[in-house]
Amino acid sequence: MPRLVGALTIAVITFTAYGLAVDSPFVWIYVPITIVLAVAVFFIHRSVALSAASLWALVAVAVGNLAGGIYLVDGQPLYVKRLVGDIRYDKPFHTVATAVAAWAAYEVVAKWAHGRATRPAIAVASVLIAAGIGALVEIIEFVGSVVIENANVGGYGDTMLDLVVNTAGATAAVILQDRRVGGG
Repeated sequence: MPRLVGALTIAVITFTAYGLAVDSPFVWIYVPITIVLAVAVFFIHRSVALSAASLWALVAVAVGNLAGGIYLVDGQPLYVKRLVGDIRYDKPFHTVATAVAAWAAYEVVAKWAHGRATRPAIAVASVLIAAGIGALVEIIEFVGSVVIENANVGGYGDTMLDLVVNTAGATAAVILQDRRVGGG
């Protein structure tokens, strides 16, 4: 756990310093959100002892999110950088981040259920939890677009596509996790 905390702390400090140095407009949104979510994961981990793989994956998602919101490419956050055609960093990141959330949620739900829930029930609950987290992210993006002038979050179509890729990523991760757990 100390290495995880150290890695995340270094990432937060690094992206904060970078963001302030280049006047990145979203530093004070992404850094506090990262800290709040890290504290939430800490308390969940204390309750269920998440696997090291899940914890490191969550740290990687936190770093990717900090990069997406704070790192500037041609004066714009990485999230709006087109990678291939019309596909921006935002879409693959949403897919992976929600997949990681679903993977961790599967561990949490399975442990909290204490064997009283079927694997399909755990899988469905995990997808819904991860999709709900993704929806919360979209609400935060919306609030950011209202509060911060010229916040480019992409509009209604972008939000809907984010929700679709969130659900796809969550579903794929839960299918893989369920097969791993079930031996199939």
